[in-house]
Amino acid sequence: MPSVMERSGAGVLSRSRAKTVTNGNSQPHSEEESSDEEHAHDSMIRVGGDYQAQIPEFKPDTPARHCEKDQRSMLVWCPNTQLSDAMLDEYILMAKEKHGYNMEQALGMLLWHKHDVERSLADLANFTPFPDEWTVEDKVLFEQAFSFHGKSFHRIQQ
Repeated sequence: MPSVMERSGAGVLSRSRAKTVTNGNSQPHSEEESSDEEHAHDSMIRVGGDYQAQIPEFKPDTPARHCEKDQRSMLVWCPNTQLSDAMLDEYILMAKEKHGYNMEQALGMLLWHKHDVERSLADLANFTPFPDEWTVEDKVLFEQAFSFHGKSFHRIQQ
Protein backbone atom coordinates (compact mmCIF):
# COMPACT_ATOMS: atom_id res chain seq x y z
CA MET A 1 0.00 0.00 0.00
CA PRO A 2 1.65 3.28 -1.06
CA SER A 3 1.97 5.97 1.56
CA VAL A 4 0.39 9.39 1.20
CA MET A 5 3.76 11.00 0.55
CA GLU A 6 4.57 8.60 -2.31
CA ARG A 7 1.51 9.50 -4.36
CA SER A 8 1.90 12.17 -6.96
CA GLY A 9 -0.66 14.92 -7.32
CA ALA A 10 -3.18 16.08 -4.78
CA GLY A 11 -5.08 13.81 -2.45
CA VAL A 12 -7.51 13.95 0.41
CA LEU A 13 -7.35 11.98 3.64
CA SER A 14 -10.47 11.60 5.72
CA ARG A 15 -10.58 10.72 9.38
CA SER A 16 -13.91 8.94 8.92
CA ARG A 17 -12.99 6.88 5.85
CA ALA A 18 -13.09 3.69 7.94
CA LYS A 19 -16.73 4.38 8.85
CA THR A 20 -17.92 4.59 5.26
CA VAL A 21 -16.06 1.59 3.85
CA THR A 22 -16.78 -0.96 6.58
CA ASN A 23 -18.69 -3.44 4.42
CA GLY A 24 -16.84 -2.87 1.15
CA ASN A 25 -19.50 -0.47 -0.04
CA SER A 26 -18.64 3.20 0.03
CA GLN A 27 -22.28 4.32 0.16
CA PRO A 28 -23.63 5.49 3.54
CA HIS A 29 -26.37 3.31 5.05
CA SER A 30 -28.48 5.90 6.82
CA GLU A 31 -29.09 9.62 7.22
CA GLU A 32 -26.89 9.62 10.33
CA GLU A 33 -23.98 8.22 8.35
CA SER A 34 -24.74 10.72 5.57
CA SER A 35 -24.43 13.64 8.01
CA ASP A 36 -21.23 12.06 9.33
CA GLU A 37 -19.91 12.01 5.77
CA GLU A 38 -20.76 15.70 5.26
CA HIS A 39 -19.03 16.56 8.53
CA ALA A 40 -16.05 14.41 7.57
CA HIS A 41 -15.77 16.25 4.26
CA ASP A 42 -15.29 19.50 6.19
CA SER A 43 -12.59 18.00 8.41
CA MET A 44 -10.51 16.30 5.72
CA ILE A 45 -6.77 16.64 5.64
CA ARG A 46 -5.76 17.86 2.22
CA VAL A 47 -2.42 16.60 0.94
CA GLY A 48 -0.48 17.69 -2.11
CA GLY A 49 0.89 20.67 -3.96
CA ASP A 50 -2.57 22.02 -4.80
CA TYR A 51 -3.22 22.68 -1.11
CA GLN A 52 0.06 24.40 -0.22
CA ALA A 53 0.10 28.11 0.56
CA GLN A 54 2.31 30.36 -1.52
CA ILE A 55 4.36 32.37 0.98
CA PRO A 56 6.35 35.30 -0.44
CA GLU A 57 9.92 35.82 0.74
CA PHE A 58 10.13 38.11 3.77
CA LYS A 59 11.62 41.49 2.90
CA PRO A 60 11.63 43.89 5.86
CA ASP A 61 10.93 47.56 5.22
CA THR A 62 13.87 48.64 7.35
CA PRO A 63 17.17 46.89 8.02
CA ALA A 64 17.39 44.96 11.27
CA ARG A 65 18.78 46.94 14.16
CA HIS A 66 20.84 44.94 16.56
CA CYS A 67 21.11 47.88 18.94
CA GLU A 68 17.41 47.64 19.84
CA LYS A 69 17.59 45.25 22.76
CA ASP A 70 15.04 43.97 25.19
CA GLN A 71 15.07 46.42 28.09
CA ARG A 72 14.63 43.60 30.63
CA SER A 73 17.90 41.90 29.75
CA MET A 74 21.51 42.99 29.94
CA LEU A 75 24.50 41.37 28.30
CA VAL A 76 26.99 40.44 31.01
CA TRP A 77 29.60 38.61 28.98
CA CYS A 78 30.69 38.28 25.38
CA PRO A 79 33.94 36.33 24.75
CA ASN A 80 36.87 38.07 23.12
CA THR A 81 39.54 36.17 21.20
CA GLN A 82 42.24 38.70 22.14
CA LEU A 83 42.01 37.68 25.81
CA SER A 84 43.71 34.37 26.70
CA ASP A 85 42.03 31.86 29.00
CA ALA A 86 44.92 32.09 31.47
CA MET A 87 44.62 35.88 31.66
CA LEU A 88 40.85 35.61 32.06
CA ASP A 89 41.20 33.03 34.87
CA GLU A 90 43.74 35.24 36.64
CA TYR A 91 41.42 38.25 36.39
CA ILE A 92 38.45 36.29 37.78
CA LEU A 93 40.55 34.91 40.65
CA MET A 94 41.75 38.41 41.53
CA ALA A 95 38.20 39.81 41.41
CA LYS A 96 36.95 37.02 43.69
CA GLU A 97 39.76 37.08 46.25
CA LYS A 98 40.41 40.81 46.58
CA HIS A 99 36.96 42.28 45.97
CA GLY A 100 34.39 39.52 46.57
CA TYR A 101 32.96 39.47 43.06
CA ASN A 102 31.46 36.29 41.66
CA MET A 103 32.40 35.15 38.15
CA GLU A 104 29.35 36.70 36.47
CA GLN A 105 29.93 40.08 38.11
CA ALA A 106 33.64 40.06 37.27
CA LEU A 107 32.96 39.17 33.63
CA GLY A 108 30.31 41.88 33.47
CA MET A 109 32.84 44.45 34.67
CA LEU A 110 35.34 43.23 32.09
CA LEU A 111 32.75 43.54 29.32
CA TRP A 112 31.86 47.04 30.53
CA HIS A 113 35.49 48.05 30.08
CA LYS A 114 35.63 46.45 26.60
CA HIS A 115 37.84 43.54 27.71
CA ASP A 116 40.53 45.84 29.14
CA VAL A 117 41.79 43.86 32.15
CA GLU A 118 43.82 46.70 33.68
CA ARG A 119 40.93 49.18 33.66
CA SER A 120 38.55 46.50 34.99
CA LEU A 121 40.86 45.60 37.87
CA ALA A 122 41.25 49.27 38.75
CA ASP A 123 37.47 49.78 38.72
CA LEU A 124 36.56 46.70 40.81
CA ALA A 125 37.29 48.55 44.05
CA ASN A 126 34.84 51.34 43.14
CA PHE A 127 31.78 49.08 43.40
CA THR A 128 30.31 46.78 46.00
CA PRO A 129 29.31 43.47 44.45
CA PHE A 130 25.93 41.94 45.20
CA PRO A 131 26.32 38.94 47.49
CA ASP A 132 25.70 35.48 46.05
CA GLU A 133 23.96 34.25 49.17
CA TRP A 134 20.51 35.46 50.12
CA THR A 135 19.98 36.90 53.56
CA VAL A 136 17.47 35.19 55.85
CA GLU A 137 15.11 38.14 55.32
CA ASP A 138 15.36 37.80 51.51
CA LYS A 139 14.59 34.08 51.72
CA VAL A 140 11.53 34.65 53.93
CA LEU A 141 10.22 37.41 51.66
CA PHE A 142 10.69 35.23 48.58
CA GLU A 143 8.92 32.26 50.17
CA GLN A 144 5.98 34.46 51.17
CA ALA A 145 5.72 35.99 47.70
CA PHE A 146 6.06 32.57 46.07
CA SER A 147 3.28 31.08 48.20
CA PHE A 148 1.03 34.06 47.36
CA HIS A 149 1.83 34.54 43.63
CA GLY A 150 2.94 31.03 42.67
CA LYS A 151 5.30 30.86 39.70
CA SER A 152 4.47 34.37 38.51
CA PHE A 153 8.02 35.62 39.03
CA HIS A 154 7.28 38.97 37.41
CA ARG A 155 4.83 39.69 40.24
CA ILE A 156 7.24 38.29 42.83
CA GLN A 157 9.90 40.69 41.56
CA GLN A 158 7.65 43.66 42.33
